[in-house]
Amino acid sequence: MCIVRHSYYPAELNVKREAEALRDDGFRLQVICLRGEGEATHEVIDGVEVHRLPVGHQRGRILRYLFEYNAFFTLASWKLWALHRRHKFRAIQVNTMPDYLVFTTMLPKLSGAKVVLHMHEPMPELFGTLFDRSYGKLIVGAIKRAERSSLRFADRALTVTREMRDNFGARGADVDKITVIVNVPDDKLFRLERYGHLADRIAAVKREERRQGKFRVLCHGAIEERYGIDLVVRAVAKVKDRIPGIEFRIMGKGDYLPQVLDLAKELRVGDHVKYLGFVPFETMIEEILSADVTVVPVRSNPYSVLVHTNKMYEYVALQKPVVISRLRSVAAYFGEDSLVFFDPGNADDLAEKLRYVFAHPEEMAGRIAKANEVYETYRWDREKQKYLGVYHSLLDIHP
Repeated sequence: MCIVRHSYYPAELNVKREAEALRDDGFRLQVICLRGEGEATHEVIDGVEVHRLPVGHQRGRILRYLFEYNAFFTLASWKLWALHRRHKFRAIQVNTMPDYLVFTTMLPKLSGAKVVLHMHEPMPELFGTLFDRSYGKLIVGAIKRAERSSLRFADRALTVTREMRDNFGARGADVDKITVIVNVPDDKLFRLERYGHLADRIAAVKREERRQGKFRVLCHGAIEERYGIDLVVRAVAKVKDRIPGIEFRIMGKGDYLPQVLDLAKELRVGDHVKYLGFVPFETMIEEILSADVTVVPVRSNPYSVLVHTNKMYEYVALQKPVVISRLRSVAAYFGEDSLVFFDPGNADDLAEKLRYVFAHPEEMAGRIAKANEVYETYRWDREKQKYLGVYHSLLDIHP
């Protein structure tokens, strides 16, 4: 088998998780991906053979994305055909974005390979959110046509929520060939028992912080306007007199970081907002485990109401209370007694929910338990069996 993905390997944990599931199921696996600075063109990582193309990812204007996508498409098409001639792939998985990357498999498909398209993002909604409407209906219309053509071309498709699948269906896709694989984290990395060695140090820190009245609020990941980090800063400004020890801790990087930090200064809460940078994985885990509450403040838009964020499941898996925007895609999976919902984009409501969490720690334990009941039904050990089942069915494999 081969996986084609316009991203980095093994840095992108979702692709790594899928690759290792296929490897453990007995497939000889190749991955074609981007090459980061200092990375080898070719290497074998934990039994997965990785081929990196001389293309890197940079954020920018739409023309930059088009150049990057098309450069990768061209190089990946040639590389995939060369590898297929040597290995005779039985199946090729293409992970979006972009959707039309699936057509890199044209020649292998004609010679017998099955094609699975993994639709991680609803591209029309995402590009409509990212870029100014001055691009008009022409760009979004072209993306929708590419989406429909890509789904027709693939033998099977995967996506990450029921809302995504239904959205594809509303645009004419055959939903019977689309399987929902919920985008949960890898159990090997996000399981509380794995981090027992941190327990004593964290417990000592939390005892001291409780004595001082400190209340940690945490969010990590990409710092972009659509993810609503500024809303947390505004909420902190509204509750700091009621919760003097509140501290909002931010991990990650993104284009919107300067605006977030400037806002903290403007609202005079610079002492209550701490930017930790882009931290190592173990540091990120320790920060999550040390938080009193985690926040997922994503703004509501046509894109966000269809997807789930990885961080939501990571917080739930590590048994932290979650305050989150009430988005249709999230509310369809989690009940009112599990996560603490606030009105998207409403800093006043977010502030009220932070005050509520601070005042009701015993209730939060019950919500954590309820959230974990939901998470257990979608844990990767379970979703992995659905994922592998797609290939067993497609290739007529009987384990």
